[in-house]
Amino acid sequence: MRAYIFDFNGTMVMDSFMHETAWRHYVEKLCHREVIEDEFVKHVHGKTSAKILEHFLGVEALSKEEVVAYSEEKEAYYRELCMEYRERFHLTEGLAEFLNRAKSEKIPMTIATAANLANVEFYFDYFDLEQWFDKDKVVYDDTTLKGKPDPDIYIRAMQKLSVSPKDCVVFEDAVSGVKSAYAAEAGKIVGVYGDSSRAMLEETGIVDLFVKDFTELEGLV
Repeated sequence: MRAYIFDFNGTMVMDSFMHETAWRHYVEKLCHREVIEDEFVKHVHGKTSAKILEHFLGVEALSKEEVVAYSEEKEAYYRELCMEYRERFHLTEGLAEFLNRAKSEKIPMTIATAANLANVEFYFDYFDLEQWFDKDKVVYDDTTLKGKPDPDIYIRAMQKLSVSPKDCVVFEDAVSGVKSAYAAEAGKIVGVYGDSSRAMLEETGIVDLFVKDFTELEGLV
């Protein structure tokens, strides 16, 4: 394996609580109804803001301007929650050490996330991600990105690293994400289940290795 691609939310940081709380709060405010768990798994996890909003608003397509306006209100609330729950908002255990080893071995790495640019900027500033990642090579939701399980996000990440899919290890926590990586023909898929369901990841039948956090990856670099 010659390159690493990381999903961010639920993989590099265990922030599902903040994201789910923010989406539930925003959908209840916007649509005046609650969101059930199955609906979350199917229509929120790994999806772009456009796809999430189109589902809950019951429309076929939103303009770029509408997506930006709707989603930023939710993301601003999410960032407030991250600061409110700082004790829960930290890099996944063992990740910093894992990234340091990969960097020392000069392994190309990037992030492929359904987060928008404002959140990516927030993550880079808060976690000092620039010590490991080139921000220009990060793939994020720029309103043209197709949501997972479409392979678009991982294909773009592989292209930014100029590596063959078969040479890539993808780290993911969501079912839609591992399906996206598989469709992009990633060489290996690591399921990180510390903030998600290992059983659901196992049911896909396409994950090569399961870890709760990055302390369990000794020897991979």
